[in-house]
Amino acid sequence: MEALLNLTATLQRTIFTIAACAVLHSVSVQAQTAEKDTTVERLKVRTSFAKSYFGIDAFTTTGGTTQYLTPNGLSSVDFGGTTSPRILLGGTHFWGHADFYVSIPVAQFGKKIPAELANVSYNEGVETGARFFPWAIKEGKLRPFVGIAFKGFSFAQISNEPNKPYTTVPSVAKTTFPFQAGAVYATKKVLFQAGLNYQRRTDFQYPLSRTQYGALEVSPWSFNVGLSYWINSNGGLASKYGEKYMKMGVKKLQSRNRLNCWYVGIGPSSSFEISKSEYINDKYPFLKQESPGSLIPDIAAGRYFHKADANVGVSYRKLGYGMSGYGVHLNYERRSYTFETYKFLGDYHGFVPYVGPTLAYEDLRFTDTDNGVSKSYEAKKVALGVIFGWDIRISRSETWLLRTNLRYTPNLHLKAEGKKVMFDQMEFNFIQFVWMVGRRQAWK
Repeated sequence: MEALLNLTATLQRTIFTIAACAVLHSVSVQAQTAEKDTTVERLKVRTSFAKSYFGIDAFTTTGGTTQYLTPNGLSSVDFGGTTSPRILLGGTHFWGHADFYVSIPVAQFGKKIPAELANVSYNEGVETGARFFPWAIKEGKLRPFVGIAFKGFSFAQISNEPNKPYTTVPSVAKTTFPFQAGAVYATKKVLFQAGLNYQRRTDFQYPLSRTQYGALEVSPWSFNVGLSYWINSNGGLASKYGEKYMKMGVKKLQSRNRLNCWYVGIGPSSSFEISKSEYINDKYPFLKQESPGSLIPDIAAGRYFHKADANVGVSYRKLGYGMSGYGVHLNYERRSYTFETYKFLGDYHGFVPYVGPTLAYEDLRFTDTDNGVSKSYEAKKVALGVIFGWDIRISRSETWLLRTNLRYTPNLHLKAEGKKVMFDQMEFNFIQFVWMVGRRQAWK
């Protein structure tokens, strides 16, 4: 519990620090605006700030040790690792000194079940991370990196006892923050990457019944190798054409009343919980675990105001997840209809941070099923939150761009039997495609 409180406090401090730094940056530093970056040399700096990529990798875990019940008490058994192919979506930033990415597993191979157990399941979920390069990524050069990520993992096992269906066995879910080290090699079209991952906390408890627990220890080591293809998103702007485009773009859109415009956006968002649920801790301690998190579509639309350099819009997200074990099934549903407004805080060579408040109508539902008897709880409420992130903006006359956003709604919950069931996930949408409606037609 102390570790969880420390993590929550750390995340809250991080949110405040990011927002504060963004504000200080906009106040104390003369940001380089898009309209001033109009020479070919300046455009080369601007368009090389960030590069997107799409690819695949293979992620391999190295197993662990678990305990199971025998007539003579608890015994230990080792379980092996697996390999998962993953889809990679990411982008390098700060001229190759940083890499932000999301990895989505699509399958799992190599699972071996110990003879002492009927089945075992060990899965690591969607990973969102950041890597940092002391020497910038460069074509034809091998570059080392260090990094950190967050993701969920889940573990479940079935004993050899007869008549014990898999669906009644709990899956222990945790959010982990592995450290990374590795290297990349870049060519003009491809980025090769290999890394070693280390998870500091590896000891957990697995509920063997509603009241009895066994020790679970996963190996701290895992590794991955992969390749990605660069995506050219600047349209050749680092050229004489780009120089003309940057000088004429704003004027052309202004003449056709398209500087202020509507936008629509969509992208994958991952989430992880911030707080534990009092209701679960007290009633079902054997399910006292973190939510497994989820990958959801984040749909947004709104209006961009050019002079204020601000957005006013709405977004919709639907989160659903559950946990179960030993005759209990818990199901969570959250629908969030959010009004959000945020101000862009300067333009640092195409890196454009923003922050602002959100006001959401939250539709929360929670179902507790215990041995076939269900109880449902729901709450509809208005909640305040915060949104922050950054755009990768080559110019202020873009027809489309890539956006990263994080959302957090503190203390979002409903009450079940007078106790809190928490819904205050941190949502992280790393890559959202944003279309500026009407601007392409204005360019014709």
